[in-house]
Amino acid sequence: MMTCRSASRFVSIALLALLAAGCTSFGKNLRSAPSEGASRERALYDESMELIQAHQPEAAATRLVELLRTDPQGELRIEATLALAYSQLQLDRPKEAAQIATRVIEENAETARMDYALYLRANALLALSPAPSAAQVRQAEEDLERLRQRYLDSQYAERAKETLAKVKERLANNELQAARLQWQRNQPVAALNRCRYIIEHYPDSAAVSGALELMISAYRQLGLNELADSTRAIRKGSVPP
Repeated sequence: MMTCRSASRFVSIALLALLAAGCTSFGKNLRSAPSEGASRERALYDESMELIQAHQPEAAATRLVELLRTDPQGELRIEATLALAYSQLQLDRPKEAAQIATRVIEENAETARMDYALYLRANALLALSPAPSAAQVRQAEEDLERLRQRYLDSQYAERAKETLAKVKERLANNELQAARLQWQRNQPVAALNRCRYIIEHYPDSAAVSGALELMISAYRQLGLNELADSTRAIRKGSVPP
């Protein structure tokens, strides 16, 4: 029996609603199929969908696990696996949700639900507690970018774009913090290289201003005053009056 861990934080209602839409669409598609010959697996799946919509993810997860155990290669496998991943996210278990979504992504390259799998994994990774690692944030970035570029008609494409912008801000800020640490350790060349990386890869982020400021100081320390002056001019031009 799965138990719900005490939530250390909450996933936004809007996010859960959009993710739930993916699960709901599974149920609609399956219920449109001929009803004759309905199996116990179909009944378990339909029950789990109703429980998810009724905000009972623990009970839904129990049925989905039973379905996948009794019919691991059945026609409902991908839909049930993604629904199970969503139920784990609803239960504030993002690590488990990400692992399950990863299984779908790695084993089912041709699935029509790849957009949902990518979106689900990205959000699960970003919800990790106490905070996702830099590698996990980058994986989320890759998933969202892949979704946005390859699945233009996906219902998740626009939300992926919005989430991706926030992810890039986070990554840029992480790079800026690392550059500042290098500067404090008297590593001006390393700090300069990291600041250039920020400007090249995250040109629209708020971290660019801080990167330029740090570059000015690093150039001064290295005795490259002309470069420091030109960088200061660029920074002045990039900051609104």
